[in-house]
Amino acid sequence: MEKITDYKYALDESSIVAITDQKGIIKYVNDNFCNISKYTAKELIGQDHRIINSGYHPKEFIKELWTTIANGKVWKGELKNKAKDGTVYWVDTTIVPFLDMDHKPYQYVAIRSDITDRKKSEEELKKTLKEISDYKYALDESAIMAITDQKGIITHVNDNFCKISKYSNKELIGQDHRIINSGHHPKEFIKELWATIANGKVWKGELKNKAKDGSVYWVDTTIVPFLNSIGKPYQYVAIRSDITERKKGEDQIKKSNEKAIEHAHILQLKNLQLVDFCNIVSHNLRAPLINISMLVDYIEQSSDEAEQKEVLAKIKPVVNHLMEVFNELVESIQIKQDIEIKSDQVILKDCLEKILIGFETQIKEYGADIQLNFDKTDIIYFPQQYLESILTNLISNALKYKSPNRKPIITIKTKKEVNNRILLSVTDNGLGIDLVLHKDQIFKIRKTFHKHPDAKGFGLFMTKTQVEAKDGKIWVESEPEKGTTFFIEFKNQNI
Repeated sequence: MEKITDYKYALDESSIVAITDQKGIIKYVNDNFCNISKYTAKELIGQDHRIINSGYHPKEFIKELWTTIANGKVWKGELKNKAKDGTVYWVDTTIVPFLDMDHKPYQYVAIRSDITDRKKSEEELKKTLKEISDYKYALDESAIMAITDQKGIITHVNDNFCKISKYSNKELIGQDHRIINSGHHPKEFIKELWATIANGKVWKGELKNKAKDGSVYWVDTTIVPFLNSIGKPYQYVAIRSDITERKKGEDQIKKSNEKAIEHAHILQLKNLQLVDFCNIVSHNLRAPLINISMLVDYIEQSSDEAEQKEVLAKIKPVVNHLMEVFNELVESIQIKQDIEIKSDQVILKDCLEKILIGFETQIKEYGADIQLNFDKTDIIYFPQQYLESILTNLISNALKYKSPNRKPIITIKTKKEVNNRILLSVTDNGLGIDLVLHKDQIFKIRKTFHKHPDAKGFGLFMTKTQVEAKDGKIWVESEPEKGTTFFIEFKNQNI
């Protein structure tokens, strides 16, 4: 009997204890029960046990509990009860039925332990897991997601990833992530990406990827490394959004801008032509026109017919000079307008033979030595009429500005360059040009560097215009009294 008392004492001290009759009317509660329920023993004794029912559990749950203990069996479970002040608490409960001689329960002893804190923790954890699940669902629905291990092997992809890459889930899982590499980005770019995430940092940027069918797509990408307990990445979560249409728009804008710049450049050239033209008219045509006007006035004022004819005859050369200047101006402007002119396959040897016929008299008279060296290449792709004009101008200048102290030697040769380019050079041993004084004026219109009756300052201007009309380059090296070399670089030569 003493032992039973000791056991009851131990139970009262350690547990929450209540005893009800077979109808659930409370007959006994210990202090722990009163503390947790916030009722006094007096308020509880004689009350139905449902006084602490929180209403949390469904009817089927309560029915199963009573059926178990009414059949003389022990019931174990977790119950959410309500205290007097309306707060709730959880108890881990064991209800033991005490049986009479007929094995019918005459009372129930409920032994409980407070698990409120544990249940709160479980609920918080459950809530957190639910939130994580919701976030994952939201990401799966809205973003393109993939997860790889630390070596870049794909371990998970969502439906959006499969849709944009045109691979199935089965085709992607286990594959290296480079399966969608388009090859667009340089190695340095990819290396920087991997260095960032391998160091546990988030990487953000835009990637151009390749789908299964070979088409490409752009994605705005954030790669988040998941770190282990020692701070090392064990997997990477890549969250992407499709920006293909935006990138197409940007490309279109870029092309439009480039075209606008090109048009602006053409407009600038035309404005320069207009300025040149105005300068020529202002400085070179005004004097002859004044001269003509004076001659006309003189004719009007003279009554001598012979004198009028004599003056009239002087007008014609002036008019011819004006026409010549106008024609040269029109020709130079026409070249810049003719930017779509097609290239011809020009055989240099044949081209030079044709040009040199026009200089035959001068070559013989001066004893000029014309040296051709086309061993590297004897074909240039360029508009034939432009190339003939360029070579004619350069040979003409070499003969026109020959040295009075030596016979002219003119060397024309070609050289293959990288990136489908050919370099043509025309070298003479003539007077040369002082580039310290004239370097910036060499190819300007109406600029001459030696006194000569035929020097007009159009030849080099037209030559540069024709070279640049097909995206070529021209430059000069020269030394007074030693000679001059003009270099012309031709692009897109199909070599």
